[in-house]
Amino acid sequence: MSEIQVREARARGEADAAKARLMGDVDELKARLAPGKLASDAVQTAKDKSIVAADGAVTAAKQKPGVAAGIGAGVLLLLARKPLFRAVTGLFRRKNARGDDYENTGRRRAASSERYQ
Repeated sequence: MSEIQVREARARGEADAAKARLMGDVDELKARLAPGKLASDAVQTAKDKSIVAADGAVTAAKQKPGVAAGIGAGVLLLLARKPLFRAVTGLFRRKNARGDDYENTGRRRAASSERYQ
């Protein structure tokens, strides 16, 4: 074999090895970027972070229970604001002589005055 043929064979061998490495990298990337793998990684990361956050919240609540109770009450009021508002306004709603709500009386007057104009 001549020197040129040896170089050519060596270059082909190096090219084949580089191609094999490249194809291995492509297969690895396909496996890493598969939608199922990405979704499971995201779920696992979310689980890990939520565990850490919950542990931190429990530690903080043990250190300052008054602050934790205040925050909890605030969140509860925020979530139940509509039913609480209806209950409070129902307690303070007054009735007129005919038994109508004051807010409904104004609507009836406005509707009747529009009829006659």
